Amino acid sequence: MFKDSIREFLEKEFAPIADERDKKGPLTKEEAIDIMKKFKKIGVGLDSESAKALFAEDPVIFGIMAEEVGRVWTSLLPLFGMGMIPAIFVPLASEETQNRLMPKLERAEFIGCFAETEPEAGCDTSNLQTTARLEGDCYVINGRKTWISNGTIADVAFVGAKNINAGAESFFLVEKETSPFDTNELHKIGWRADPTAEMFFEDCKVPKENEMSFMMSKAFTDPKLRELLPLSEGMMSLLGQMSPFTALMTLPRTGMGLASVGIAQAAFEASAKYAKERVQFGKPIGKFQLIQEMLYKMNVLIETGRLLGYKAINAIAKGSLEARRLSSMAKVYGGEAAVAVTYDAMQIHGGLGLSEESPLERYYRDARMMTIPDGTSEMMKLVSGYTMLGKGFSAYT
Repeated sequence: MFKDSIREFLEKEFAPIADERDKKGPLTKEEAIDIMKKFKKIGVGLDSESAKALFAEDPVIFGIMAEEVGRVWTSLLPLFGMGMIPAIFVPLASEETQNRLMPKLERAEFIGCFAETEPEAGCDTSNLQTTARLEGDCYVINGRKTWISNGTIADVAFVGAKNINAGAESFFLVEKETSPFDTNELHKIGWRADPTAEMFFEDCKVPKENEMSFMMSKAFTDPKLRELLPLSEGMMSLLGQMSPFTALMTLPRTGMGLASVGIAQAAFEASAKYAKERVQFGKPIGKFQLIQEMLYKMNVLIETGRLLGYKAINAIAKGSLEARRLSSMAKVYGGEAAVAVTYDAMQIHGGLGLSEESPLERYYRDARMMTIPDGTSEMMKLVSGYTMLGKGFSAYT
């Protein structure tokens, strides 16, 4: 029912405008909020009640959403996939932060970002240069982040930084209203409507209550606060078994894999339709053996990527340690499958596939994006290898 309803919603609201609006570049904050409000009307949002249905009650719902959004307009996904991470922690933050942000969440006017990647560190998240130093009742954050989805329009950044006092990495809710940070817009080959930023934090002050371990300890010790968290029992179990960053990234990475499947599905559907309609040498090109072989390979990649994605979702729902390996594999396989499928889709369409008037070129550009954000394919393969071989076999330490 959810799959049918969100597909109908996306086809009506966004399919007619996706190609032209994508060409205009990053969404403004006003446009992003308007989109969030439209999604809220069908029960998809970042407020506690909506987020529980989307992320906690059954993570399969998030997987379906990621796949269907990928099929229509992938640029929309970071509004939810990346926005959910800071939104999760708002009910656990300081009272002042809650007073400012909870109403925005309820009105679907909250834009968040997950600020982890750095110019120097890249995938090496154990070597972050951004620092957080406790001074009195506040942490003071200094550093630079790059390639951060939603960064230019975000109200709140969930910032990864080295906690100088604890000597370990942590995350901090940084509110732009109370502790402004600067951003610089970045442009990309795909996801062109997704606002992406380089971010600069200079002496940004964050209440000590807004540090992740402090917030998580509140959630684990207070059942009432635990009920506010839009996290499944499986995710809470993962948070207790592995580092918070590793646990939290299992769902977005799986979402990336399934969004890739959605892109591939759209390209496949367009190709199957074109193969029936396009006539060459006196017959539809769908009757040619090489076209049928392409469609076969495309369909197998899609079906396999979909199965792997939902297997990863199932592991997350159960709180299985397999979630780390499976989510990494789902992201790699889905992303690389989308690249292969959109390539063949353009071949089937011939010259039309190269035209900017066709959605195929957008599918192709968006698919190429999927192998890098939230962990490159190469890093995800190394994560998978480590989880298969066990302690002592990390290839990047």
